[in-house]
Amino acid sequence: MREPTLSYRILGDGPPLLLIHGFGVSFNIWRELTPLLAPHFQLILIELPGIGSSPLPAAHISYTESSVAAIESVRQKLGIPKWSLLAYSIGAGVGVAYAAAHPAKTDKLLLLSPPLLRGWRWWGLRSLLWLDKQRPAIGDWMLSGWRLYWLVALIGFNGRPVALTREWVDEIATQPLPALKAVLREYLPAPALLDAIGEETPLLCGQRDFVSVRPPHHRPNVVWFAGDHSGLMQMAQPVAGMAVQMLADRGRS
Repeated sequence: MREPTLSYRILGDGPPLLLIHGFGVSFNIWRELTPLLAPHFQLILIELPGIGSSPLPAAHISYTESSVAAIESVRQKLGIPKWSLLAYSIGAGVGVAYAAAHPAKTDKLLLLSPPLLRGWRWWGLRSLLWLDKQRPAIGDWMLSGWRLYWLVALIGFNGRPVALTREWVDEIATQPLPALKAVLREYLPAPALLDAIGEETPLLCGQRDFVSVRPPHHRPNVVWFAGDHSGLMQMAQPVAGMAVQMLADRGRS
């Protein structure tokens, strides 16, 4: 298959670190973290297929598989022998899939605010996907207008309509619906995600994150910051410090 050419930027100097964004947002989502991470890493910021300036993949190809193949094409194009991955939110599924497909090219994997939906949160997403499958117009309606606004406010900011809510909504609303729906359809459920990464892959989670419901307490690889799902922007300083430390510790293990 022919992989789409991903839009990307390169910042900083040091060991290469790939940044994988979350649902419907471009690599602009990293703007608060990049100045803090760039002194430690060469940052490769990508936009997944169909997001930002990256073209949509072919309709008959799995979105996750296409994303993994396109990311590997970026690595080869840049001549990077091996890199680490920092995957945010629902982008965690792509990060986990890439690490599984290319273990020899993956140094470390860190998941930031991974979606660990359980209970009614999980059933709410499944209901939305079922309705969209039966009547796609309903899915289009749910991902537009005030429905999208309050969905973003709930997931990203625990229902608080802060200034960033409108910014995120405006960006998500510009993305093609096929890409948004493809990401949701291939969402990796929490048990499958946790099983795929095992006990070693570190998780960096917000204590008040609506999406990152607390993983099992016995897991030794979870670090918490005092924030919600927007922590990478609103808690950038502590999140960056923790990320740098976790990646360094992982490198010494």
